[in-house]
Amino acid sequence: MVTSPDTRKSPQWLALHFPLLEDPDSLERLAGWCYRYSSQVCIATPNSSLLLEIAASRRLFGSARTLARQICTELEQHGLDATSGIAPTPEAALIAARHGLRIRAMANIQKTIGALGIDSLNLESDAIEALQKMGFCTAIEIFRLPRKALARRLGPSTANYLDRLLGRRADPRKAFQPPDNFSAGLDLADTEHTQGLVFPLKRLVQELCGVLRARDRGIQRLQVCLQLHEGRQNIALDLRQVTRSEIHLLLLLRERLERLQLPCPVRHIRLQTPEFLPFAASQADLLQDGDTLQDSSTIERLQARLGTNTVQGITARQDHRPEHSWSIRELDTPATYTTRPGRPSWLFPEPRPCRIADYRVLTGPERIESGWWDGGDCRRDYFIVQDSNGGALWAFREYKPRPGWYLHGLFS
Repeated sequence: MVTSPDTRKSPQWLALHFPLLEDPDSLERLAGWCYRYSSQVCIATPNSSLLLEIAASRRLFGSARTLARQICTELEQHGLDATSGIAPTPEAALIAARHGLRIRAMANIQKTIGALGIDSLNLESDAIEALQKMGFCTAIEIFRLPRKALARRLGPSTANYLDRLLGRRADPRKAFQPPDNFSAGLDLADTEHTQGLVFPLKRLVQELCGVLRARDRGIQRLQVCLQLHEGRQNIALDLRQVTRSEIHLLLLLRERLERLQLPCPVRHIRLQTPEFLPFAASQADLLQDGDTLQDSSTIERLQARLGTNTVQGITARQDHRPEHSWSIRELDTPATYTTRPGRPSWLFPEPRPCRIADYRVLTGPERIESGWWDGGDCRRDYFIVQDSNGGALWAFREYKPRPGWYLHGLFS
C-alpha cells in the first residue's frame, strides 16, 4: 500500500485522465510506462486515470508543470489523448485532471474545487442526486456542511471522501506493481505492406522501452505476432546482449520487415517479451540513455537480414588436415584456435588442380600425413607459391589418395 506522504514534505500528485480509454489492461500498460517518472504509480480504474506521486521527481524532471507537459506530449506522440491535473491529495488531483487545474497548496483545494459543480466530485451517483435535490449546486456548499450531519444523511463514505479530498484524512492507495514481461497489441486497418507496420511497431517499441527504463531492466528476446486475415505470422528476435535501446530494436525489426512477405492483410499486431532481465548499463548508456548501439549490433543486423542460422562462427579443431581443422560454432560459444605460422587466412571450398610450373615456389615443404583413423587418409607436401601477379598461394603435392598438384588457400 502507498499512503499519502507526510504533509510536511509537500506531497504532490499528478493525475492523468484518459477520457477515451476504458480498457483496464491499457491502463496497466500505461502505469508501467509511467514508472520512469515516479516510483509511486496508482491506477484509478473507475476514473480512467493514473496517479503519480511526483514530489521526489521534481529534482530530476523540473517543476510539476514541466513534468506534466512532458508526459502529455509523449503520450500524444503515442496517439493517446490525456489531460493532467496537479494537487496535494490524490482525490483532488483526479478532479483537477478532468478540469485542467493546478493546485499548489493544501489550503487552496477548498477554494479551487469549491467553485466546481457537485457533479465534479467523485461521489456515488445516488449521493450527488440527493444533494442536488437538497438544493446544493457547488462543491463549496458541500464542504461547509457539518460532517456529522452529512454522515447521518448520506452515510459515512461521503464524509470520509470529502476529508480525503481536502487532506484532513489519510488516503492510502494501492501501488501498481508492473509485471516482469510485456505484451501489448494494436488493431490495424487492413495493412497489405510491411512498410505500413513500421509506425504501429515503433509505438509499441517506445512503450516497451519506456517500461524497461522505468524498471531498470532489459530484454534479450522479442516476438512480434501478426494476426492476418487468414492465419498469423511471427517475427522472433534473439539478441546477443541484453538491451533496452529503442534505436537498436527498431533497426533490427526493420531489417526483418524488409524480408517479410505478407500473404494477406494484417489485422492486429502484438509485441511481447517472455521476461525482463537485469540490465548493466555501460558508460555510454549512462550518458546517452542506452540508445547507442552495442558492438554486437552488426552481427544481429546480419542475422535479422539473412537469418539466424546463416550467420555463425567458426572454431578450431585438433586436426593437422586444413579442411578438418575447423568447425561451425554458435556465436555465443567461445572460439578456440591455435596460431600456426605459414597458414593462409582463406581456404578454397575444394582444392584446385594446378601446374606447379606456372608458379614460383617460395617456401616448403611442410609434410602432413594424417587421417588414417577416419577414412580420410592423406599424405601431402605443402608449399607457399607465388603466381605471375605476385599473389601468394598455398599449394600442395598430394601422394595419396589423388596424386598431383593442388591449390588449397590464398594469403590475404
